[in-house]
Amino acid sequence: MKKVTTLYWVKGQLFRPVVLIFLLQFITYLFAHAQSASENPRQTMAGQAVNPQKSNEPGLLFYLSGDKQFDADFAAGGQTQPNFLRDVKVIPTGAKGSGFEAGDNEQMTYWAPGNIYTQRGTLSFFWRSGYPVGPTQFPVFRVGYADHSSWDMVWLRIDYNGSGFDAFVTDIGLSRTRVSYFMNVFPKADQWIHLALSWDETEGVRFYVNGELVKQQSAPGNVANVYDSGLDQFGPHSRVISPYQVQSDYNFVRGGDIDELRIYDRMLSDDNIKQLSKNEIPKNIPPLARDLDDRKWRDEWWTRNGWNLPNKAPKPLSSQNVAVRKVEIHEVEDVRRWNWKATDGIRETTWPGVYNMSRLPGRYDYFTLPDWDTYSVSGQSVKFILPDEPWNHVEIWGKAWGQLTMERATLPDTTFAKRTQQQIKSYHDLDYAMQGGKLRFDNALKEEPIGELSVYNVSEGKAPEGRLTETFTLAPAPKNTGNKGLDEIAAFVNGRYPIDEATKMVGILPGTAAPDNPEPVVQHSLPFIHLMIPYGNHPDNGLDGVEIELPALPVKATHDGLFPMNIRVKDPLWQMRDLADFSFSVKPNEAHTLWIDTRDRVLPEGHALYISLAGAGADLTPALLKGAHIRLIYKSKKEATPEHELDRFTQARDLYGSTVEERPTSPKLNLTNRFNADLYDLFKVSPDYWLGKAYKYAYTGNVNDRPEYKIPEAPAGVPKWAFLQTEYLKHLATLINYYIDKRQIANGEFGGGLSDDDDWTNTFPGTALMGIEPDKTLKSLRSMMSGFFNNERSPYDAPLRQPSLPLFTNGISTIQADYLHSYEDGNEAVGQLQLLDYGNPTYINKGMAISKQMLERVTQINPAGHRHFVSRYYSGTTISTDEPWQWSLPRSYNQLHSSYLLSLYNGSPKLQKMLVEIADGLLAHTDANGNIYTEINFSTDKTRGQTGASGVMQVFKAAYDITGDKKYLLNSKRKESDTRNLNMDSLATRYTERIKDLAAREFINTVGPVWIDRIVAPDNDIQTDRLGGVALTRMTNIYPQHFVSWRIDQPAGYQSLAVFVNQASNTNISVVAYNLDQQVVSADMSVWNIKPGKWKITQGIDNNNDQQIDGKPMVKTVSLIPGESLKLNFPSRKNAIIKLELLQEDKVPVNKRVDLGIAPTDVKINGNELTVRIYNVGSVDAPATTLSVKDAKGLLVSTVSVPPIKAPVDLLPKWADLTIKVPVGTNLNSGSVQLDPEKKLLQITRLNDMVSW
Repeated sequence: MKKVTTLYWVKGQLFRPVVLIFLLQFITYLFAHAQSASENPRQTMAGQAVNPQKSNEPGLLFYLSGDKQFDADFAAGGQTQPNFLRDVKVIPTGAKGSGFEAGDNEQMTYWAPGNIYTQRGTLSFFWRSGYPVGPTQFPVFRVGYADHSSWDMVWLRIDYNGSGFDAFVTDIGLSRTRVSYFMNVFPKADQWIHLALSWDETEGVRFYVNGELVKQQSAPGNVANVYDSGLDQFGPHSRVISPYQVQSDYNFVRGGDIDELRIYDRMLSDDNIKQLSKNEIPKNIPPLARDLDDRKWRDEWWTRNGWNLPNKAPKPLSSQNVAVRKVEIHEVEDVRRWNWKATDGIRETTWPGVYNMSRLPGRYDYFTLPDWDTYSVSGQSVKFILPDEPWNHVEIWGKAWGQLTMERATLPDTTFAKRTQQQIKSYHDLDYAMQGGKLRFDNALKEEPIGELSVYNVSEGKAPEGRLTETFTLAPAPKNTGNKGLDEIAAFVNGRYPIDEATKMVGILPGTAAPDNPEPVVQHSLPFIHLMIPYGNHPDNGLDGVEIELPALPVKATHDGLFPMNIRVKDPLWQMRDLADFSFSVKPNEAHTLWIDTRDRVLPEGHALYISLAGAGADLTPALLKGAHIRLIYKSKKEATPEHELDRFTQARDLYGSTVEERPTSPKLNLTNRFNADLYDLFKVSPDYWLGKAYKYAYTGNVNDRPEYKIPEAPAGVPKWAFLQTEYLKHLATLINYYIDKRQIANGEFGGGLSDDDDWTNTFPGTALMGIEPDKTLKSLRSMMSGFFNNERSPYDAPLRQPSLPLFTNGISTIQADYLHSYEDGNEAVGQLQLLDYGNPTYINKGMAISKQMLERVTQINPAGHRHFVSRYYSGTTISTDEPWQWSLPRSYNQLHSSYLLSLYNGSPKLQKMLVEIADGLLAHTDANGNIYTEINFSTDKTRGQTGASGVMQVFKAAYDITGDKKYLLNSKRKESDTRNLNMDSLATRYTERIKDLAAREFINTVGPVWIDRIVAPDNDIQTDRLGGVALTRMTNIYPQHFVSWRIDQPAGYQSLAVFVNQASNTNISVVAYNLDQQVVSADMSVWNIKPGKWKITQGIDNNNDQQIDGKPMVKTVSLIPGESLKLNFPSRKNAIIKLELLQEDKVPVNKRVDLGIAPTDVKINGNELTVRIYNVGSVDAPATTLSVKDAKGLLVSTVSVPPIKAPVDLLPKWADLTIKVPVGTNLNSGSVQLDPEKKLLQITRLNDMVSW
């Protein structure tokens, strides 16, 4: 481990940006390549039921006792070993024999396929807390979806709720069938508790504690309880168990002991649960036989497929030969962003994005995470942009209800279908075919989701001749196929569906004998048949579609003479994904041939085609389909390539954008496998697909994967470094302008969820200070900030329990969140505006509110006399001080962002004292080698984890700036540097790499889109070059280190002037600038972090690139304070040099001065009356002064007295309200107010003295 002494500041930065960025990319590359992203990655789902087992105990799917260490005693899916395992040990003192002790950072998951099903089941285990519980809630057990749109992808969870337990399962509409149970006396830490949760789509849920039924929630009797979904993994505790992350972190760091984990395929009886609670094997388990003659089971089956009454049956096939063309949708508009989840072929993924602060039944949660990766107004309307081809049939899966409308450019909107609350699967036919256009769905209840919307053109027609065909005859599937592709499908089916939904048939080629060992069909199997077709390897051809021969079926009509059916053709790479999902009806004893024109695919080698066939009546059996034919029709690879590459790319694009938040790379995570398989299949056909290569590069970080980007040549005579710097800026500007112009909406949101929006906008102040759209950026940030303070969620349905939540309470986040996400939930946005909107009382006051919480609640003096963070989990009203939440972490210190800025701005005595105390508290935990521990327990003052000061260097920088004490430099042997050489070749090389990187990521960073806090646009280095140090970047640089900023006069812009600051300190600044334009460029250079006083300004031209002024310079002396600007002129195509040198420091430091200020929002006009609120935002009491008012012509119309105003040293705003009447008839359509117009007061800044309108 490196010593702290190796850390140092360079040029006003906390880290060398080039080295930091390189290391991050290198680590990302190593991590990705160490685990996956090979040239031929896994192209199948991990963890499937490849070796299914049958238990002697009826209904048992999974059993883990600990007696075989971590191997399951029984796993029906065949996967007995854990998928993830960390910080868990086997203990001899289990509830029965051995058990498991899970630490607070544990990972312990087992595969779900075949071992648990969503339709019904029972989960049973013993649990104990291990150490005493307090009021803070934590998960006890969770089961994750195989794919989903919610961040944590949780399907089932059992929690400790503060005094008892909550438990729920989730339906396909995101509502949770949930129960809560509270105990008067919670068991002691060493006492085992038996917990059991059973669920059934037809019954609801039942929850048991120590063998007693304590709570139940019945099925409401409509479509709400369709649970049918794919599952991925399950395990105890944890923050997330999902196909893209398994983790215990942040506030989800509470373990416990677990033993005797059992899972069953049905809802057990009360007696069965009581037996399990006594460590007895349950007897007389209720039989499970779903007979569709029983209305209970028929309603369940019909509801899932959309056949439930009073819904009509799907439209019958109109002729013997029917052609069904899939109309693929690649562009979907959700407010102002792309959102493809509702049409990606995967039912579990949904539009809209799932709200963490949800108002759907059962989703009210004590784990109230921010809303991420969505607009708060999403879910009301979504537009599907259809390709220019005919369509006449729409299918929807999900609980969203509302109406479907066709938008056309030159015709009125046409609403052609309505969807009711009684429909899970619906199908909508038009009287005539539409051509392209936009299909809009308007949602009646904004959070109800669409799981899948697909569009088709259905007509009379036959399959084309095809370049190549393969014909298969259906036969009962054997137990062992001996074919890798078929085994892959069988493993998926066995893992995804209960045994009575897992009937399989296989396609056999002509001349091939039918299997002689068919898999037995269980009694009362549902009419759901999985067809497995072992296609051949045809690398020069692409699948055009599938012809399915439906024989005359002697079935009984179920819906007014019709027999409803559904066919789903699956993606050979990913069985969860539908290429087509088509519902129709047939008349009994009528034969039909369906030509399903799927999207063209160059089929992956070693796989098989999977088709599912469902019917409304139990008389649809494999016997009726035996001997039927399925024909695969191929076209040339060249003809198939356009659709193949577009579809595969879109799938990879969507998956990367939704999973990049957690950056999955391990092949143990199935969404890693899907992403790699999609890209591999894309490159197999189109190895030079530029955007595909861009995504691969973004995933691996390997420069060898980066697609080539040609940078324009520098104009003749223009230094390469100067030209490339402005090209670098152009790429940054593209991102800033895209999000402001294309993504930001009226309430300030960018569509990533406000708490992630402000992660991304950490980029905005730095780019604005470099000269990129400063006014536009400030307006954008102010708009976003208003969103944080105005974005209350008005409940629209009284039974929904989620209250209206303002995002701030008592200065910090309303929701209780961990050390990182409480900072992200608006606090960092305040810091951004404290920096960019310098002196604006609005944001200084908000910064004081945050800092007051840091001073009085979130950090305190502990029994050892050290100031540390009290908790890692808190809100404006609640703070968790029970274990294990008393441990701070390096990221805890980001919450000091506003305190840093206030200390610099007005020298707040209380905050400066707090910051020094925090620094001293950290120094108290330095080991003999000078290494600092940052993971500290508040109560005990103990430390743990690794040493390293990188996360807290900003605390020490602040303490050093406050005290001047060199101990806060951590005894660095390196001298702080304020000088850098302008090495033009080195700059050109660095800028070239940055430009290529940004160019490769531009699509991903913009229209991609990605989670907004995962936009990769490093600018530490260019901030240092243009500003003399980093003003702000997310997390690593929130203590401002810049010394200059730029505002370029129009018509020129940021691209007109290249700048390199080669010396920057609070007493000396030196700048080299090159004007790329062919005329003089004027700019305001503002100075920051300098000592106030008289400065000598020297400016001249460097004619020979030696970075020295040639000839006689211009010299002048000016008084400067931070925030002051110098007007500078730069001659065309010349190297200009500007030097600033402090001659005499003012006696009064800037942050010890008076500061009165007016916020633009604090001037109100009503007729001839103005109301102005004036704040004291300094740390010194302000004497009386005056305020002048000017009218639209700039004429003075009033001067009034401003009373003395106390300083807000208690961190509570101090102000005076003035009411000013001007003469009747005064034109105040525009005007201004000016504080201290005669400039008698010595103030921190005058940037906040005037407000114009």
